[in-house]
Amino acid sequence: MTHPRLSRRSALGLGAAAGSLALFTGCSTSTSGSGSGGGKEGGISLWIWPEGFADDVVADITERFPDAGFTQTVQGGDFKQKLQTTLQAGKGLPNITGIKGEDIAHFSSVAEYFVDLNTLGAEDHKGEYADWKWEQATTKDGKQLGIPIDIGPTAMFYRYDIFEQNGLPSTPEDLAAAIREWEQLFDLGKQLNAADKDTYIIRNLSGVFDLAWRQSGKAFIDEEGAFIGADSHIRQAWDLAISAHDAGINAALESNTPDLAAAVAAGKLPADFGASWHLADLIVDAPDTSGKWHVCEHPGDAANLGGSFLGIPADVEDQEQAFEIILALLDAKNLAREYVHSGNFPANLEAMESPEVQGEVEFLGGQVAGKVFAHAAEYVRPLYEDPADGTVNAPFYAELALVEASGKDPAKAWDAAVSEAERLAEQNGITVA
Repeated sequence: MTHPRLSRRSALGLGAAAGSLALFTGCSTSTSGSGSGGGKEGGISLWIWPEGFADDVVADITERFPDAGFTQTVQGGDFKQKLQTTLQAGKGLPNITGIKGEDIAHFSSVAEYFVDLNTLGAEDHKGEYADWKWEQATTKDGKQLGIPIDIGPTAMFYRYDIFEQNGLPSTPEDLAAAIREWEQLFDLGKQLNAADKDTYIIRNLSGVFDLAWRQSGKAFIDEEGAFIGADSHIRQAWDLAISAHDAGINAALESNTPDLAAAVAAGKLPADFGASWHLADLIVDAPDTSGKWHVCEHPGDAANLGGSFLGIPADVEDQEQAFEIILALLDAKNLAREYVHSGNFPANLEAMESPEVQGEVEFLGGQVAGKVFAHAAEYVRPLYEDPADGTVNAPFYAELALVEASGKDPAKAWDAAVSEAERLAEQNGITVA
């Protein structure tokens, strides 16, 4: 049974940084100006998911736009469903809404519900944000549905003390240079497992698979609406995950479970992949290991996990002022504050270089983690995502779980995954060769 766990942002109150960076040193589960309703009559309202923008960010907007009546409304539950239902109804709409990264492909397919921000001058600000993230919110015909809030370039967190004790490269620079290929990382995993049979370098097969197919720059459906989940880039990612299984370095631990937390705390999973916000998971799982972690580049190019946007529904008034407030919310100063608040890595290029983002992190042994993630952001490959991608890729993750949990034959698992994915693709109007 999975026990309730602290949210990432709740974890931030545990404290994790020192020096010029106050990262993860206290945030609240509510923010100034937030509430259960929309904005006041004639005011500019923002919908966002828990726990929203930080108090000081909301205060900054209130100060800079004193006549806007700005309010932030935290929407719990299924944010995508709530937004979609309200957009279709055309009533009760916020002036500004968050759009999660995993939902932008869906909302791009119904772009008529949103303002094309280029009509308000968005194009003039494109150079201020990571280009590949900006393009994720650009429709095929050039409409801009959102301005990026944050990004999730990936890296590898690791226990440098355990690596050092086992004679492995332990500085971020040395380790990154030693694991440019996945097989090199797997070899280190074999050394750790040989020293302690209960120590593993891979959390689960899905984690390897998820990173590997993203590194290819292609997903499961192409831009012409054809299923490509059986193509070589997916097969190679699958085979890579299976090789980790065959090497005996896979802990086969489900994410967000007590078993995973126990393994991390005990040093039995001394490495894990993740975006910047994954640090908060480590703080929750292993608070007593503070100062024993570092972060470095993982094998291959970085992938992207997460990252969201702010957009404007088409049927609201005061669109010009709403756009001005979006730009203010997402400027370098406020996105640096958000990094301190939530650990979310800013999409704004200037914010990436701010003292807040480029400060030392106590939990990571005083390392400047922002430097690693900013570098990783340069190597994320743009990835076209179809609204049905999440549906058709689910069988692959399910079958990998069967391989590691019940010993299912990988060849049969692959065939089953492809067969089910093709069925789901056809069911969703995707062309299957």
